[in-house]
Amino acid sequence: MTEDDLFEIADPVLRGLGSSPEVGEEFRSPELDVLHYFRRRVRLHPVPVLGRASSVVAVVRQPGDVHLEGAGYGPLLKRLAMAINGRFPPWSSGLTVGLSALVLTTEPIGPEDDAGLLRALESARLGRVVPLGLFRLDLDREALAFALRRTPDDLFPEPEALADALAERFRRFVQNLEM
Repeated sequence: MTEDDLFEIADPVLRGLGSSPEVGEEFRSPELDVLHYFRRRVRLHPVPVLGRASSVVAVVRQPGDVHLEGAGYGPLLKRLAMAINGRFPPWSSGLTVGLSALVLTTEPIGPEDDAGLLRALESARLGRVVPLGLFRLDLDREALAFALRRTPDDLFPEPEALADALAERFRRFVQNLEM
């Protein structure tokens, strides 16, 4: 599968939810290659200053110095939060950003990866950026691992919609059942 094939899957799902695609960017230090953003405005509260938020889906390549083992995806999520804070500042996009990250990797995906991604989601402290979905995709092997968080009132449906759409095309690993 190619990156274009991935965008053919994700683009209609995200546009159907009201997201607009935006061109990505590349950072040299710390290393981060964002291929694409999808952004949707979200209303959290009737008071305009408090109620504005954004839902951002970022498609990124896994940097060479980031691996799921050890520190996990924490450093990647911090880099992504910095990029999003610069690209979508609070005065233009709201105080809160619900983040879903599609991370393209060349490393094999195994059955333990879902748990590693969930640990990264649960331990992430990123200020105004709240990680809601973390996806790890190996396009060559068409394999997928992901972890999701539920949101109040389903204001951020992007992670679940992406999980449903990607699971139709990508293979998932299931833990062996202990007898």
